[in-house]
Amino acid sequence: MLLAKNCFTKDNLKTRKTIKLGTLYEYRKIESAQIIDSGEGKYSFLLKFDGIVEIERHWFSLMFQGAIGLGNNEHYPTIPGAMSAAIHNLEMVGSDEKIIRVRNSSASIHREALNGLIFCMSQVRKMRDAVGLFPDYNDCWYISATKAHNLGVALSALLRDRILSGRESGNHVVDPCFPLANLSIHCRHEPVSYLGREIHISDTSVFTADHFMQRIWDMAFVKPPSFLDEKEYRFSFTILAGDKILIPIVDNVILSAEKLAVWAL
Repeated sequence: MLLAKNCFTKDNLKTRKTIKLGTLYEYRKIESAQIIDSGEGKYSFLLKFDGIVEIERHWFSLMFQGAIGLGNNEHYPTIPGAMSAAIHNLEMVGSDEKIIRVRNSSASIHREALNGLIFCMSQVRKMRDAVGLFPDYNDCWYISATKAHNLGVALSALLRDRILSGRESGNHVVDPCFPLANLSIHCRHEPVSYLGREIHISDTSVFTADHFMQRIWDMAFVKPPSFLDEKEYRFSFTILAGDKILIPIVDNVILSAEKLAVWAL
């Protein structure tokens, strides 16, 4: 298995020795029609529970953002980014310490990720499978999928160095007023999930409420099925100063990645 990066020849890692990280917000407004996603990192779902469906209590609280009181002074868990829910029909038919049971219910869920830096590749079996994924590009470079973790670690280190050097030079990546003590970068990487706007969940469906909530926990990894052909494998970077998440103030960051060029096929 390979990870492929379609690009223009001038931007190929093997020759330019750089890697560009873009933000979710940048991909909403980028000029290229082949990669623009005006809804990048945000999505609205119509969630339908057919028949009687069991939902774990913490997911139920998060799903409805505390709008339905469960007693015991429960607090719904925090989630990165905005989330809202509009309940169309909700029939609760039972509960215990762990589970809420609902029947023939529906709600609209809107999720939006925090803005953050990402790097997008395509997961393919062979080099030729990447040809034509993005017709406007005329070149491509690859790495073995087994190096995905190493790539995430390396890019995190380069990004951290870029943030620190930018603070010294005035070329800021994050708010210059915020201290960078205990600066760290968390990288999550995995294939993107492609979810339709209408989700049906029943007691017999393979896709459960638990699956749904885990998918939308981080909206940086959810896109509509219209992008399925991209076969996207995504790296998402969260900038932390202690336990505080810092949001980029730039649309993109170009990292000097000469040492990584030796990995490129």
